[in-house]
Order: sequence, then C-alpha cells, then structure tokens
Amino acid sequence: MGKGHSKRLVAKPNFNLIHDKKDLILSSKFERGVSVWKKRFIYLCLSLFILLGEQLNKCALASTPIVLTPDDSKPKEYPIRAEFVLKIGSDKPNEDFYDPPSLAISKNGRIYVLDSGNGRVQCFSREGNFLFSFGRRGQGPGELSRSARIINILSDGNIYVIDNPQRRINVYDQDGKFLYSAKTSAWYNDIELLNKTYYLSSIILKENHKPIHVSRSLGKIDAEFGIFIEPAVGILKQISQLPIPEPWRYYYHNSNFTQLIGTKKNELIFSQGFPYRLIKYDIEGKILMDIMGDVDFNTYLQVKYKVDGFGTSIITNPPGASRVVLGMDIIKNGDQLAVPFLNPESNIFYIDNYDLDLNLISRFKLLDRVADIRKKEYVIQAIIDDDNNFYIVVFSEEDYPKVVKYKLL
Repeated sequence: MGKGHSKRLVAKPNFNLIHDKKDLILSSKFERGVSVWKKRFIYLCLSLFILLGEQLNKCALASTPIVLTPDDSKPKEYPIRAEFVLKIGSDKPNEDFYDPPSLAISKNGRIYVLDSGNGRVQCFSREGNFLFSFGRRGQGPGELSRSARIINILSDGNIYVIDNPQRRINVYDQDGKFLYSAKTSAWYNDIELLNKTYYLSSIILKENHKPIHVSRSLGKIDAEFGIFIEPAVGILKQISQLPIPEPWRYYYHNSNFTQLIGTKKNELIFSQGFPYRLIKYDIEGKILMDIMGDVDFNTYLQVKYKVDGFGTSIITNPPGASRVVLGMDIIKNGDQLAVPFLNPESNIFYIDNYDLDLNLISRFKLLDRVADIRKKEYVIQAIIDDDNNFYIVVFSEEDYPKVVKYKLL
C-alpha cells in the first residue's frame, strides 16, 4: 500500500447466504437435485465475484491519487470577472524588472517584488506606489545573486528570499531590514513555517527524490519526506537516455515549480506546476490525502528532447514558462484553499476552492483574459487574498515582466 493513502474499505462478498428451502443454498454442499451445469454456473459467478473484489481492493490501495468531486459529479463552474486594478512593470526606474520576478503580498496589502535580474526587492503600496527597495547584487550580508528566484512571507511576519546560486536563504523584516541568512545544502522552490519548524520543497528529476525537507533550525536539514511526481509521463526514462542526462534532472530546481502551504490544522499541502495534483501531509510526513484535480484536459507536461550536433534541447507543450497549477493560497480566514490554474488548451484561467480536507467546494471560471499564451505571455505565479484580490506575475518575451492586480467580482 502506498504510504499514507486513505484506505478504502471494499465489502467482501458473503457467500454463506442461506435462504428458505425453495431457494438456492450457497455452501460447500449443493443439493443433489442441482444439475452439473447449474453448479458450474454458480461456481463461475462466485469466482468472478471474488476476482472482482480482489481487483477493486488492489485499485483502492494503489499508490495513485484519487479524484474527489462533490457528490461524485463534475464540479459546477461559476463565472467570475477580473477587474483591472493596477500594473507594475515598465521602463520606469523602479519597475524595470529584469528576468521573471517573484511576488509576495503582506497582510496589509504591500506588494514585494523580487526583481531577480537586478538583485533587489522592490516594495510597493497596495495602490501600486513605489515605497522602497532593499537588497543589492553581491555576496555580502543581505545581498543577492542575479538568480534569486523565490520570495515568501511566513507566519512569523518575516520575508524569506531563497538565493539558490549562493546556497542560502536571506531573512528580512517587512521594512527591508536584513536580519540573518542561513546556508542551504540543496536548491529549493518554496519555504513554509509551521510550529517553529521550516519545510522546504524542491524538485530533482530523479526516481525516489524526496521533495520536502524539514529544518527545525534553518540551515540544518533534520529529515525529508514526500513522493516524487513526474511532471511529464515518462520524463525520467527520456532523461536517462540522453547523452548527458544529469543537467536535465535539475531543469526546474531554481524556480517556483513546487509549492508548499501550511494550514491551521498544522498540515502541509504540496503541489507543483504539472500535473494538477494536491497532496496533504501531516508534519511527520504521512500522506493524509492525495488527489488529482477534476478537469477535462491533460494536466501533465508534454516533453520531447532533441539531440543534434549542437547539443540537447527541449520542446514542451504547453510552451515556455507556462504552468497548469499557478499557486495555492489559504483564504476565508484559514478555512479554504484556493488553487488558481490554467487550461493551456483553451487559454482559460480557473480558481478551485477546497476545504482543508481537499474536498472541492466550488470552481470559478475567469471570463477575462489576463494573459495569452499565443502571444507568448506566461503567468508564472498567482496569488489570491482574503479581499478577493488576484495578483499575477506575467512574463513576456516581448515586454517587461509585470505584476498585475485584479479584483475578482
């Protein structure tokens, strides 16, 4: 049985069914009046019934996620509008973001943009006005590399910037004051804080990779757990057949590809860009729930590697920096999980709301087009807050990266 999967009880057939004298008696002794062909028919039925029960039991206990929908039916979609509020990202001095930025929103609505290419964090008011900047390129205390990709505000109120190339995490207060840094031994995509313990997520395209690391004192790894999920079916086999496979195992290691979020039940929910799959763990690493999003399209990445005289290249569908799962946020005073996701086939955005047991409550279909893959616009991060504000980070091959804020109506 897969670790931690919910065990389904499959009813075992009761073959000791004895009816009145006029009925058939299913037991080891058959009445002499029953003909041979009837006995064979009954035994065949019983054998098929037993075999079916065994197969159902195997399926129930397999290490594959389950699909949960209300009343075992397809979720009903509700239309929702995204009213434009503001955009940050242009040729202005404090908005000229270089490379795809990362985003964090404080409880008071401040917008923190990790401008990775410029090695800085830009802070804006909830109205989009520039307030201050902190961090700079370098290797000194509080300084950042040009490839620091992840920023997050944790439950202690501090800002955490994961700087993978420098193998450290910088910690600041919300006024930009540098507090301390902690060394890391791996490259991470996300960080969460529960019960004074840090949980960090990562992805390496290797079988049996444990995606979640536990750190009771930031900088020291005490344990690791979690199951590895292939973002594309068969990607490990494809990589193993490449002339130089190792670099491709780390293709997503410096991005926000995997995500963690903690709940008020002191549980962790894990997701990644592909496929649409949510796994809930307790703080010891036991799987409490494992589900696939109930959608009508393939949420796995499609990958093909091309090897020629120039080396190895990758072709993906959806293309570029696109993701299916764009984020996870705890909303409704901590009682619900919001999961914004994209159907790349239709170029339509959706928001799923779950309770903390990962039962799907509602699905919203965004009527407004906030980005267009066909125009090489890719949403690489999305955040939803309790005030129904919807923030997205849009990376374009033809324009400055930008942060856009909408109001969900």
